[in-house]
Amino acid sequence: MSAAHTADGVVNYPNASGATGSSHFQGMFDSTVPMDTDNPYAETNHSVLLEQLGQNDAPEAVSTPAETRSFLQQEFQRMLEEAQREDLFGEEEEEPFIGDDLPKAFDEEEEDDPECWDPSLLEPSEYHPYPNKTAMLLDVMDNLPRCRFSSAQMSLVIHFAKQLGAPNVPSLKSFRKLQKNLGSLCGGAPTKVVSDLENIFYVNDIRGSIARDFENPLVAPHMRFYPEETTGPISETYQAERWMEYSPAQLTPMFSKGHKCFWIEEVAQLRDGTFVIPHTWITRHDRLTSDVHIVAPRPDGLWHVMGCRTINADDLELDYNDVIAHFGDLNWVDGSEVAPMPNDMRKLVNDDEDLFVVMVSPWADDVSGNKSKQYNKHMNIRNREFAREPLEPFDGFSDVKATERNPVRCYNAATNRISRFIIRAPGLPADNPQQSEEACHMGSNANFPCRKCNWGGTKLEKESDETYHECHFAGVARDAEEIRQSLKQQLRFSMLGNAKAITEHQRSTGTKDKTTQHWIDILLEKAKTMKLADSARSDEDIADELEEWLKSQPGDKMNPLLEILGLDPSQDTPVELLHTILLGVIKYIWHLLNTNQWSDEDRLLLAARLQSTDLSGLTVPALRAWYMMQYRNNLIGKHFKTLMQILPFHVHAISTPEQFTLIKAAGELGARLWVPEIHNMDEYLAELKIAIANLLDAFDKVDPLRILLKIKLHLLAHIPDDIRHFGPLIRWATEIYEAYNGVFRLNSIFSNRIAPSRDIAAKFASMDRVKHILSGGYWLDSRSKRWIQAGKGVRKVLLADPIFQRHLGWVRPAKIEPGVVKPMPSRVLPVEWHTTKAATFYTGNNRPSDGSRWRYGQVLTAESGDKATVGCWVFATGADGKTVIGRVSELLVGERPLVTLEQFICSDRLHPQFDWPVLRRPNGAEIIAGRGQSHVVLEAKSIRFICSVQHDCRMGNCKPNAVRPVVQEREETNRTMTLIQHSDDDHFVINMAGLHNFVHVCRSLPRALVRLKPLHADRKEFHRKMAALARSTHTTKRAKTAQRRRETAAAKRKGAEEAAAAAAEAEEAARRAEEGEEDDSEQDQNEEETGCRRSSRDVDTQEQEDGVGGEFEEEDAAEQTQERPRKRRRVANRG
Repeated sequence: MSAAHTADGVVNYPNASGATGSSHFQGMFDSTVPMDTDNPYAETNHSVLLEQLGQNDAPEAVSTPAETRSFLQQEFQRMLEEAQREDLFGEEEEEPFIGDDLPKAFDEEEEDDPECWDPSLLEPSEYHPYPNKTAMLLDVMDNLPRCRFSSAQMSLVIHFAKQLGAPNVPSLKSFRKLQKNLGSLCGGAPTKVVSDLENIFYVNDIRGSIARDFENPLVAPHMRFYPEETTGPISETYQAERWMEYSPAQLTPMFSKGHKCFWIEEVAQLRDGTFVIPHTWITRHDRLTSDVHIVAPRPDGLWHVMGCRTINADDLELDYNDVIAHFGDLNWVDGSEVAPMPNDMRKLVNDDEDLFVVMVSPWADDVSGNKSKQYNKHMNIRNREFAREPLEPFDGFSDVKATERNPVRCYNAATNRISRFIIRAPGLPADNPQQSEEACHMGSNANFPCRKCNWGGTKLEKESDETYHECHFAGVARDAEEIRQSLKQQLRFSMLGNAKAITEHQRSTGTKDKTTQHWIDILLEKAKTMKLADSARSDEDIADELEEWLKSQPGDKMNPLLEILGLDPSQDTPVELLHTILLGVIKYIWHLLNTNQWSDEDRLLLAARLQSTDLSGLTVPALRAWYMMQYRNNLIGKHFKTLMQILPFHVHAISTPEQFTLIKAAGELGARLWVPEIHNMDEYLAELKIAIANLLDAFDKVDPLRILLKIKLHLLAHIPDDIRHFGPLIRWATEIYEAYNGVFRLNSIFSNRIAPSRDIAAKFASMDRVKHILSGGYWLDSRSKRWIQAGKGVRKVLLADPIFQRHLGWVRPAKIEPGVVKPMPSRVLPVEWHTTKAATFYTGNNRPSDGSRWRYGQVLTAESGDKATVGCWVFATGADGKTVIGRVSELLVGERPLVTLEQFICSDRLHPQFDWPVLRRPNGAEIIAGRGQSHVVLEAKSIRFICSVQHDCRMGNCKPNAVRPVVQEREETNRTMTLIQHSDDDHFVINMAGLHNFVHVCRSLPRALVRLKPLHADRKEFHRKMAALARSTHTTKRAKTAQRRRETAAAKRKGAEEAAAAAAEAEEAARRAEEGEEDDSEQDQNEEETGCRRSSRDVDTQEQEDGVGGEFEEEDAAEQTQERPRKRRRVANRG
């Protein structure tokens, strides 16, 4: 029945009896909800109404059992046919909702909205392409990445809006229809993919996603298409060598200027009349340039090449078409090495279109799709989700190859021109197991465990002096061609039916691909069947036939990544910091110390030291040392990242010198890896290699076998090559991808689980559509054939609504205002100048008057954008232009913002244990000589950056004598925690393991104070000694393991023999009892039963020690007597 609306806007839902409310709610409430409205159905005669509707409420005739059975069969067949005809995916993709069982009159799902909900009928308005503001806001709410709404919740939101009298509120069904129409208008839909292993999953076409980036005015201006050569700091991948490894034809081949299109390998003319042939497009000094050949026509009409030079792209005046229009066809002097003109790639675009090459690095990982702790593995690549084998999702991504032949057409919002683009993949970021899969590698347990090089061998070979030494360096690189040849050889072996040769080949190369393995298994079975069918047939003949059969089969025969132009999965998988350093090296060290070194007392002392750490300058979350100690075996990346930076200061007296060296080396390496920019690549890599060598050698000293067992240690040797190719590794850190797992997981949770990949991909497409519309992205209008964007009211939401900005993840670019000091709240009263510390130590000109009013500052913005508070350590520029290091003592806001620093002097000598710079207060002689002051007052704008400085507790012998109340629920409790009480406030060490502003610290201090020194001058000799120690250690471990294995086997044999003897005695006793034999006396019988019980207890005890036995439950003596013989037989058989 339909709902009746009263004058007050309240909806009454009549039930069958005519009373207000629904019969479905009977029993849900203790009392009737009072309603102030009249029931419009109170006087309704239901029998008359049913008769008018052509229905009869007369009772139906009773059917016979046979008729009922026939009717049920017909209904079942009808429902089965309807289910087969029904589309697999309906409108609703959420979990079933209890409201679905309510009458349709309750939720109004079947109501249709006016025609204005059809976008094709809408006229341009402020909220175009939405019919009104309400629809727009509902669509935004339904697509918030981290605040998902189910259909049930959206239905409730819509119901609330209607009850509150909001205008133009649609029904849920109409709203879903609107979203579907908007998706076809300016979004995308998931595409079905069937992998080579015949698994089905859905993906969002990456080509559509990149096209929308071109069409987005907030994104398009920031897209990079040309490599950059820079003499300044390198911070991005396009500034490193990776893009330059592509040939110019594989990079963006053209440059447009107005309506002129300049292509490489085509003659063009400069403003000064010079004719040139551009060969490259490279950004230099923030300007697009080209390396060209200068050409000129001769009097005889032939053109010749004259020389080389570099030009600015802006100097180009006439393109190839203009030159041809003036000179006609160009004929060249014999011997001129000139490419055919026009450029072949012109055929890929129209004359008025641009062509770009877009670099996309797909990230793949597994993530749980469950809300609970139960792990439910899902594979995802960017916005794609698959519960499939790790490499199968790339069957969809490999379609990027199609863009080489058919570039994707789109609108470029930055140039307002129609463009096309080709996709290339310069790298494959992922964790180590995933990267091994992508590189067709067997993994870290293989004889050749490195995906990037051919280092390896058998266990004994790895322990040899030479191989052990080679493990500390990058070996001979693997490459894509080598992998392809290896996989082809494996396929040939499978055609020959030689499974053993395949296994040996895989072990000897470390190369194995799951896609290829699928075909290998099929070919081995076919070869075996064909050989059995005709044993006289030669293996080569069978192999040739199978080879032809394999060629005729559709799909890839090996890893599709090997076929992407310019991509080498073995080398273009950069080492990842999170899993290799934090969850690798630092985790190994932490586990080593916790299991082999620290006692409970040591952990309590360490917790007190950690909790006393000065975290200013580290930009890490608050430290919960007691939590870290309690759950020391379950720490995650953020904990290890903090420990890497502060642990060297807290392990004195609870670690050996070798362990301290290892901890310090790990911190020094980490600080050099987490750098956002590299100013001098050669100098940086030289020092980085020393840091890696020191860490590996320090690990050898503590555990010489670890580098042979953990491939993550060997991978450190490949980091310098990766940085030279890809730039700072922090740009490839997977934390930026892992942070999006929560969004992915929510989409999985709200799926109906029937088609998870389709549901998740569809929701990501919907969120991408909303982002595109709100940010003013363009799309092609089907009616006007013009590129249009949303109305002003829609675009204003993202720019003006802070609530939606926060939920959509929109962050305005931070505007850094160096020298700005935020004052304390107004409840903190101003003070006069003469009462401040600054008044005591101010020595400059323009001294404020004593009666001037000043407010204390809360936080200061440094030149680097850092936020400095009182107590922070900072680097500043003094009045004489020299560097000043100090601790913020006071912030003032008045006539101008001022900072009072406690000045410290950086000693010329390094710390004897840390080898890090030392800070101390200036002594009296230095103050008198003018080489320092106890305090210095500076203008706030002179503060450059903050840094991490720690007290020298190692030399000061600081003790855990301080206590502080434990805070719970923001209140102090009567419980206390122990903290470190520093012995002085004069001696400090600059934390050279701190990540934040490490580059600035190194550039501000003398080179001699920050340069790393190798631990061992002759590393080969050191490795020879460690290899011998590794062999000895491994031999000892093998012997102990063999001994334990022998002892366990002997104990099992003894138990089995005893059990067998007991079973034999029991069988003999049972046989005598069956034959009617009687014992000589009752005492003999009791002794026999006692012996059986003792033997059973011995067997049970041995079983419990071996982890297989159990105890008998207490039962009556008769049942025990019957069960024991059977139990002994089972134990004897198991033995």
